[in-house]
Amino acid sequence: MSNLVTQWYEDKKNVDEMQQWNPALKEWERTVIRCFPAGARILDIGCGLGREAFALAEMGFDVVGIDISKEVISQVKQLSAEKGYSIPFFDYDGKTLAFPDASFDVVIIWAQTFGLLYGDEYKQEFLAECKRVLRKDGLFSFSGHDLHFLQAYYPNCLNGRKFYPYADTEMYWETFEASDLTRFAVQAGLEVVLCEKGKIYKPEDGTILHCLCKKL
Repeated sequence: MSNLVTQWYEDKKNVDEMQQWNPALKEWERTVIRCFPAGARILDIGCGLGREAFALAEMGFDVVGIDISKEVISQVKQLSAEKGYSIPFFDYDGKTLAFPDASFDVVIIWAQTFGLLYGDEYKQEFLAECKRVLRKDGLFSFSGHDLHFLQAYYPNCLNGRKFYPYADTEMYWETFEASDLTRFAVQAGLEVVLCEKGKIYKPEDGTILHCLCKKL
């Protein structure tokens, strides 16, 4: 992952502000998990401060969380202990998944983290890693910012396909059309189960794009 992204997420002030999230799963996430096997072992990539991991653990899933930020991992471990969870959280280098082949039933890259994997080559290499750690018939779910929604409602935050939600940083999220997510999945040799716009919490939140795939 780029130094720009890593530096932003290592800043304690930025990480502290991440604690102001809604702890519930988003509407589209609740839709996707209906496809997950009961008790599935899930790798949560870009786990942040544990919103998804905590919610999934409450539902009986076996979750492992990883993030590029040591500051994030330090804080989420503390939160996990305070909440009484036994979820393992690890920092990683943003490229290599330090797990054996076929270790997980499900891999997720939510919270639009996919848009922080700058460039097609990086995405393709990383999706190959995700596929490697998935078991046969395992599921891979990832999401990205919806280009058309942002063009309609936040054009001032866009520069081409780059979305800059924070005025005080050069860090951006890449944005997508549904066909982009499908293309990345197919290039990785994954079967696309669905690829669609998903609701967040309430209508004014708008939509994101998400794609669910299977390893054959």
